[in-house]
Amino acid sequence: MTDEVAALRNLVAEGATFLEVLEFLSRRGPRPLTPLEFLRVFQEELGISFIESRNMLEYFDPDMKPMVDAALINERGRLLLQRRADWPME
Repeated sequence: MTDEVAALRNLVAEGATFLEVLEFLSRRGPRPLTPLEFLRVFQEELGISFIESRNMLEYFDPDMKPMVDAALINERGRLLLQRRADWPME
């Protein structure tokens, strides 16, 4: 597991909000956080299905800016992320 993946998983395990996770991802790498990059990271690094990740994209515009209330995004995101907070650390 790379340091980037470990840092992301630690952030989720520590209970970061969904928007905090997105902020982390937007600062993390040389590529911008696009919808496609979001789907890739959530599937490959967090093990969240494409369908579940795609459902969360409905709350964001193409530039990954929230289109609905942050509380709604964080609540729906919490339900998604809390299932992933118990990975074995490799």
